[in-house]
Amino acid sequence: MANIVVTGASRGLGLEFVKQLSKFSKTPTVFALCRNPDKAEKLQDVAHTCPNVKIVRADMIEFDQYQEVVSKIHANIQSGGVNLLINNAGMMLKDKLTSVTKENILDSFHLNSVAPVLFAKALYPLLKAADNNAFPLKVGKSAILNISAHLGSIEENTTGDYLSYRISKAAVNMVTKTLAMELKPSDIFVMALHPGWVKTDMGGKAAPLTPEQSVNGMLTVLAKAEESQRGCLFNNRGKRIPW
Repeated sequence: MANIVVTGASRGLGLEFVKQLSKFSKTPTVFALCRNPDKAEKLQDVAHTCPNVKIVRADMIEFDQYQEVVSKIHANIQSGGVNLLINNAGMMLKDKLTSVTKENILDSFHLNSVAPVLFAKALYPLLKAADNNAFPLKVGKSAILNISAHLGSIEENTTGDYLSYRISKAAVNMVTKTLAMELKPSDIFVMALHPGWVKTDMGGKAAPLTPEQSVNGMLTVLAKAEESQRGCLFNNRGKRIPW
């Protein structure tokens, strides 16, 4: 049985990942991590109807609490380890040079860049212990999926703005590449995906994609991913985005 961990699961893309993965045919256990479970009413509704969804309190910027979070996950795993970690928790500030602050940059960097590294480190023993073929991956017995953005692409930056967000997403792209190479001997596949412009609290109502469309596309790309895509950034239709 597959075990999946999703961070930032209380709303938006994280909530949609939980919804779709909880219906996977091999009935995985989906560990839905969120900062305030008591206030995550939509996630609570999903957990009530899907007994394979387990909500775990996790504030992703409380780095010293990661081992406690991982211990809770481990205690609820019946066999094997974690087959998929989706580093989804993130924030986006619409700042530019005239409005950016040190706090903007550091807050964005901590959540969008540092958290994926340190949480992957904390979860590494369970990712390494994953059962083969428990989750449909063409490459690797387990995987780390970092939710990045095309705004983190240096080559595609033709407009500026979103300064702190761009910096943090460029950093998580490097995190993706580095972990992909380092974890290859452990048979752990790592890639980054851009979800597109999605109708979420972050994306706004004008966005052309629904969370359902975005997540379905990303999961399809992950399921079809090959070794040549290790450590790379793609959009939700499988098109590679340059660094």
